[in-house]
Amino acid sequence: MTSPDPASNPLSKLATAGERLGWIFNDRNQFRRPFDESPPQRAPIDPELHDRLGRAERGRVRRVLIALGGGVGLAVLIGCCGGILTRDNAGAQALVWFMTGLLFLGGTAGAILAGIWPALARRSIAEAEEKAEAAHAVEHSSWDSRRQWHDQQQQNLVDEMPEWSAATPSPGTRRIDIVGGTTYGWEAVLTVFGGSLLATRGRLVLADFTGEALAGELMQLAETTGRSVREVALPAQLAEFDLVAGLEPAELVDGLVEAMYGDVPGGGNRAERSQDALYLNQVASVLAPNVTMRRLLAALRPGHVGLAPDEAERLAAFRAEDARVRRIEAFLQPLEAMGSAPATTAPADLTCLIAEGGTGRAQHELLKDLMVQWLSHQVRRESAPIGSLLLLGADEIDHRALERLSTLCERRGIRLVLFFQHLRAETLRTIGGGEVALMRLGNHQEAAQAAEFVGRGHKFVLSRLTRSLGGEETHTVADMEGGSETKGGTKGERASRHGLRRYTSTNWSKTRNWSQTESTANGTNWSNATSEERVYEYVVEPRALQDLPEYAMVLVKSGSVVQAVEVDPAIVTLPRVSMDPLGAPAPPQLPPAQWGTISDAPDRSTRGLSAQ
Repeated sequence: MTSPDPASNPLSKLATAGERLGWIFNDRNQFRRPFDESPPQRAPIDPELHDRLGRAERGRVRRVLIALGGGVGLAVLIGCCGGILTRDNAGAQALVWFMTGLLFLGGTAGAILAGIWPALARRSIAEAEEKAEAAHAVEHSSWDSRRQWHDQQQQNLVDEMPEWSAATPSPGTRRIDIVGGTTYGWEAVLTVFGGSLLATRGRLVLADFTGEALAGELMQLAETTGRSVREVALPAQLAEFDLVAGLEPAELVDGLVEAMYGDVPGGGNRAERSQDALYLNQVASVLAPNVTMRRLLAALRPGHVGLAPDEAERLAAFRAEDARVRRIEAFLQPLEAMGSAPATTAPADLTCLIAEGGTGRAQHELLKDLMVQWLSHQVRRESAPIGSLLLLGADEIDHRALERLSTLCERRGIRLVLFFQHLRAETLRTIGGGEVALMRLGNHQEAAQAAEFVGRGHKFVLSRLTRSLGGEETHTVADMEGGSETKGGTKGERASRHGLRRYTSTNWSKTRNWSQTESTANGTNWSNATSEERVYEYVVEPRALQDLPEYAMVLVKSGSVVQAVEVDPAIVTLPRVSMDPLGAPAPPQLPPAQWGTISDAPDRSTRGLSAQ
C-alpha cells in the first residue's frame, strides 16, 4: 500500500511527545458562567389613575343627574321667580335671563363633563402605559446588549479551553496494568499509548502472546513518522530471530528449565528440576561460549553430529538417564532452527514479537518463556536500551516471571505495560504494582471483582461520541486514509531431517475508518449540543463494566482517583483536543477584538443606544 502523506494523515498526530493513555472528556460548557443580571421589569402604572377611573365609573350617572338637576332646576327657578319679580324692570329682567342661561349651560356642561370623565381617566392610563412601555423597551435593550456582550465573552473563553485533555500516568509510576477489553480496544490503546511512548521514551519493544497481531496500526504509525520497525512472527521466523542470543549459559538453562516445568503446579518436583538444570548446565559449559539451540540439540542426540570431536568426547563423560535426555530433546526439538539464518539488522525503534497461535501447546509455552527471557535480557542490556516494554496477553506469563520483569523495569526506569485479557485469581495477584486500567469485562464474576477493586459507587462520565462509535460501526473494510494493509501467511508442509512438518500462519488485516469521527468534527451538532446531550454517566457496578464501550477504560490511580479515559485514536481529529493533561490553568486570555465581535462591555449609563 502507498503510505499517505504524514502531514495530512491524522495517524501521525498521535506521535506527539508526552505519554497519553487516551483522553478525558471535559465538557467546556460546564465552565460557562450564566448572565446573573435579571431582565428589567416594566414600571407599574400609578394606582391613583386606576382609582380615579373607578370613581369616575361608579358615580357617573349620579353626577350627570346632579349636574343636570342642579343647573336646569336653578335656571328654571331663577327664570320663573326672577321674571315675575322683574317684569317691570327691563334691565333686571335681562340680568335674570342671563343668569338663567348661564346656570342652564353650567348644568349641561357639568353633566357632559361627568359623562366623559371615565374616558378621560382611561386616556390618562393609556398614556401612562405607553410611557412605561417605552421606558421598559429602552431598559431591556440596554440589558440585552449587556447580556450579548457577556455571552460573547463566555463563548470566547470556553473556545480557548480544550475539550479533550490527555490522560497521563501519575508521575513516578513505572508500570501500568490494563485488564479486560476487546481486540479493537487493545489495538486502539496500542496506537494511542504506544505512539506517545515512541515519541516520548524512544525505543519500544512489544510482545504479543495473544496471536492476534494487534500492533499493525502502531507499526503503521511508526513508519509514517519515520521510525524503523521490525516485526517478528514466531515460530515462522525462528531461523531469523535467535531468542537465546546474548544470554549467558546459566540464563539460558534457567529459562529452559522454567519453561519445561512452568505448567506444573508448584513448579514441579524440585529434585527433577535440579537434575535437569545440572545436566543442561554441564552440557552448556562444554558448548560455551557458542551455545545455540542447534548445538544444544546436537549435544543431546546420540553421536553428537555437528559438534567438534573434543566437545563430543567431553559430553560422553557426562552420565544421564536416557529417558531424561530424550525428554529434554523432545521439548527443545521444535526450536532447532532458531537462529540458523539470523538477520543482521540494527535494533529498531519499534520491535514487535508476535507469538502465533497455530503452534502446539508445548512449543507455544516454550516460545513464551524464551521470549520473556529475551525481554529480560533487553531490559538489562546497556547498549541500545529500550524505553518502553509492552506485553499483550500477560495472563500467559507466570506470576513470578512478571514480578521479576517488573522489578528490572522499575530499577532501570523503563515503562512496563501489561495487558491482561481476564481478571482471574492469578491476575489479581499480579495487578496493583502500578496504576490499573479496566476495560470491558464480559464475565460477570470478573466484572464484580473489578468493581470491588475500584470501589462501588464511583461515578464517571464518558462522551456520547465514544459510546456511539464503539463496536463494529467503526471497523469497516475500507480505510479512508489511503487503503488497507493485509498481512498473510500460508499453510503447508516442510521437509526436515525428521520428516514432514506441518506449518500454518494466519491471514490478518488491519483497517480503521477515520471518516465517521471526522464528519462529527466537521459538523455542528456535536460542538453545539447541550451538556446533557454530550455525556453519558456511569456508576462503577459490574453491569456498567460489562457494558463499557470498547474504546473506554476506567483508570484507577493513586489516592483513590478514578478517571474515565477514552482511547479512540480518531479523537485526535476532533476540535479542541489537547495532547497535554488538564491541570489547574489560569483563566484563559480572551482573544483580541476582531471586526464583527463584541469586545467592550456596554455602559450602563448609556441607555437605549443599542435600540437606536
